[in-house]
Order: sequence, then structure tokens, then C-alpha cells
Amino acid sequence: MNPGSDKRHVIDTVFVICLLLLFLISALTVISIGASIYKKNVEQTSENYAQRVSIAYITEKVRQSDLEGNVFVQELFGSNVLVFQETVNGDLYNTYIYSYDGYLMELFARADLNNFYPQTGQKILKLHSFDVEKTNDNLLRAKVTEDDGSEETVFISIHSK
Repeated sequence: MNPGSDKRHVIDTVFVICLLLLFLISALTVISIGASIYKKNVEQTSENYAQRVSIAYITEKVRQSDLEGNVFVQELFGSNVLVFQETVNGDLYNTYIYSYDGYLMELFARADLNNFYPQTGQKILKLHSFDVEKTNDNLLRAKVTEDDGSEETVFISIHSK
């Protein structure tokens, strides 16, 4: 036996391999926990997005069109429809906000047209249903139901008379 020779044992190699495996398992655990937290945040954000955007869209459209008598509710396509009326180059036009086939729809058409179809509108957002009613002269109640069944109701004040 040479006292100056380097003696290596199998336990040294096994210890280093075990240490590397422990580091690898720890890293994978942290990554998987982070991914699950991220996934939950994305799901919650997506759910809130649809509700907030649909209500914000309807509220903003009412506020944009809030001129004397230009915002009203009308029955059309078998349900209540939010209508915004405006004059463009001397002609009267209506913008209709309604739900059809799982979407919030918007349709811009001349006010004197009586024959048009709900599918001709532009799809705005995916949702289950949209209902609007005029609760009094200056107040609208809009209710949006999402695909998951959650409902959001907002009361919108009409400032013009």
C-alpha cells in the first residue's frame, strides 16, 4: 500500500450522484408548483375578463350615445335589445346590442329598415345571454350571463332626458 496514493471509494461517487438527483428533484418540484400557480391565475383572469369586458363595453356604448332620447330598449328578435340612435348625413341610424347564438352582437343599420336578421350583426364577445330593461326614465339594468353560468348585473344611468 502506498500511503500517498489517492484512495477513492464507491460511496464518494454515490454521494455525488444522490446530491445531483436531489437537486434535480427539487428543481422539478419548484417548476411544477410555479406552473400550477400560473395556470390558476390565467384561468381566473380569463373568467374575469369576459364579464368585465362585456359590462364595460355595454356601459361605454351607453355613455357614448347618451344624447337626448338616443338610448332606449326595444323588443327585437324575440328579446329586449339595447338601441342607440344617431343621425349620419341627415339619415337616422340605429345601433342594436343584443345576444344571439352565444355571442354579444352589434348591428348598425338604417332606422327605417324592418327586415334584417340577427346573424347579420358583428360578434363582439362570447357569452350565454344578455338582457336589458329600462327600470325608469333614467336607468337601465343590463344582465350578462357567461357560458359558465355566472351572472353580472349593472345599472347604467342615462344622463340626458
